[in-house]
Order: sequence, then structure tokens, then C-alpha cells
Amino acid sequence: MNDVSYAGRSLLALVVLLLCGLSSAFAEEKAALRIAVAAPMSGLFAPMGEQIHRGAELAIEDINANGGVGGQKLEIDVVDDKGDGATAQAVARNLAKSGVRFVVGHFNSGASIPASEVYAKMGVFMITPASTNPYFTDGGGKGKNLWNTHRTAGRDDVQGRLAGEYIARAFAGKNAAILSDGTPYGDGLAFKAKAALKAAGQPEKLMSKIKIGQKDMSRQIASMKQKKIDVVFFGGLADEMATLVRQSSEAGFKPQFIAGDGIFSADFPKAAGPGVEGTMFAFSLEDRDHADAQAVVARFRAKGFEPEAYTLKAYAAVQVVAKGIEIAGKSDPKAVAKAVRSGSPIPTVLGPLTFDAKGDRREPDVAWYVWKADGSYSPVMQK
Repeated sequence: MNDVSYAGRSLLALVVLLLCGLSSAFAEEKAALRIAVAAPMSGLFAPMGEQIHRGAELAIEDINANGGVGGQKLEIDVVDDKGDGATAQAVARNLAKSGVRFVVGHFNSGASIPASEVYAKMGVFMITPASTNPYFTDGGGKGKNLWNTHRTAGRDDVQGRLAGEYIARAFAGKNAAILSDGTPYGDGLAFKAKAALKAAGQPEKLMSKIKIGQKDMSRQIASMKQKKIDVVFFGGLADEMATLVRQSSEAGFKPQFIAGDGIFSADFPKAAGPGVEGTMFAFSLEDRDHADAQAVVARFRAKGFEPEAYTLKAYAAVQVVAKGIEIAGKSDPKAVAKAVRSGSPIPTVLGPLTFDAKGDRREPDVAWYVWKADGSYSPVMQK
């Protein structure tokens, strides 16, 4: 073997190695970006999990059809958390270990909150289209906000503030009562309503507690009658509210009842009886009516799927991730979180969304609805 041939082969080997390295780097740069959907795909909450799956899936298809994010295609991973906190934590660990850095999920706050701490420690950005408990973006109630939590849904406690403002406006000069079932959800709404009424110069005439499972509301009803209450805001769930409405009607006491989304249940009208008519409750805006959602809604319907409840919020969640990457100029989760929380408007099927320093959307996601005697409901024309 002469020196020239040896040198030639060495040079050739070096060129091949360099080309392989460049090829590998290029392939890595263009590798698909994985976005996971973590939601209940089995069990009681499976229909909502399917909505989240379908919403995120179509958003990814649409983004990819338009060239992806910075030329990088998106891929979807779908995992079942069963709507359970412990399972959600296990899912979070597995996703993070597998290299997923962006998650659309989870559905219920009982899964999202415990999973959020795992994701935060393991460098994963998450955005839920459904979890409304304030603790999700308030650091699980521990007083420390996490860097990675975001949501396209609203917060429960916003309903309480808006309820107080509505009562002060629509029932000016009337006597208001605030009741709570004593749960974190119920108290959260009740104290926000109380603060809003106080700020409006119209404090409540009565504040009282109802116990979970309470079957006799006579004491509360007697107090409200004695105080000549005109409007009642209840922070709590459907069973107790139904008992209160039914027994109030039977006692001939018929104030305007208003509640949060805790009474939005198919069983509520029947349990409340004839007195249910006119009872108001808060719930999310009807996303399908938004002008920016019409083309996407039509495409879902063409596929034979009705995009109700959380479908469009999941579609918007993917849009937020994609736009956050674009604003940040890279797909590093912490950089994307900082970009999303910068206050820059992000175009979505829900309209432009802006996010605060906690990852909450600034635009309220609350509308008022009223129950009818036949068990149906309709939007309230606000005063």
C-alpha cells in the first residue's frame, strides 16, 4: 500500500463522515415535532377525551397542510389518562421520557393539576382545553405559579366575579344573597361574587353555607324570606342547588336563582322540578358561533363529527403552541411559554387570544344561560 492511496482513502472516509454528519443534522432539524394529547379516552369522560383528540388532530392536519411550523411537521401522540390523577402523573412521566415537549391536555382539573408538576420538572409545556379550576394556573394552590401551565378554557372563579357584576347591574337596589356549598369550587365562586358586589357598592344582605348532601333547606329559605331576598347566587354543584330550587318553589319563595357551571347537568332540571324555569347558570361561550370558527366547524361536520364542548378549544390549543414556537423562534418549551405569556395576540378559532403571566387567557369564556321548564336552556340576553 503506497502513501498516496492511503491518503486518498483517508480523505474519502473523512468526506463520507462529514456528509453523514451533515445529513444527520439536517434530518434532526427537520424531524417532526411531537404534540401529545393526554385525555380520558376510556371511562366516563371518554366522549370529552374524543373531542379533545379530534380538535387537536384536525389542527395538526391543517398546520401541516400549510407547511408546518417553520418548515417542521407536527405529529400527534394520543394517550389515555382515564381522567385519574395518579394515571395522569404516570402518563406525564412517560411522555416526558419519550421526548414529548408539548402536551394538549388534560381534561379534568383532577388530572391536569397533578400532571402539571411532573411536566414542569421534566421540561414539558402543557395547555388544557378544559380544566377550569383556578388552582391549575395558581400552582396547585401552593402559591407558586408553574412556568408551563396554560389553558384555552376559562377559570371557574371568573364566573363568580361576573355573577356579582351582573347582579349589581341587573338587580340594582335589590336584596342579594350568596350561598356556597363550602367546597373550594363553591367558595371560590361565592367570594368572588361577594367582592364584585362590594366593589359595586351593593353588598349582599345574606351569606350562608349549604352542606354537601344537605336534604333540608328550610333554614336557608326562612332566612332569605326574612331578609326579603330578590336574587340568590349559589356557588356549588347541581344536587344541592336542585334541592334548594325545588324546596323554595314549594315554599312559595321564588327569587331569581343564579349559579355557576356546577349546575350544568342533564339531571338538574328534573331534580329541581317546575321551579327550575328561569334559573340562570354560567357556562362557556358557544365556540361554534364564533366567526373565526366557521370554516373549521364546516369541515368537522363534513367529516360527520359535531365539534361541541371542548373540540374547538383543543384546536385552538394547538394553534397556541404553533404560534408560540413561531414567536419564540424555536421549539424550546420554556421559550415558547415565555412567548405565549408575552401578551402577543394569538389568532385562533376562538378569536385572538392573549395570555397573562400565569398562562390564563385574558378573554372571558363565560356566557349566561337560563333553564326552561322542559329541561332545555337558552342564552340570556344580558342587561
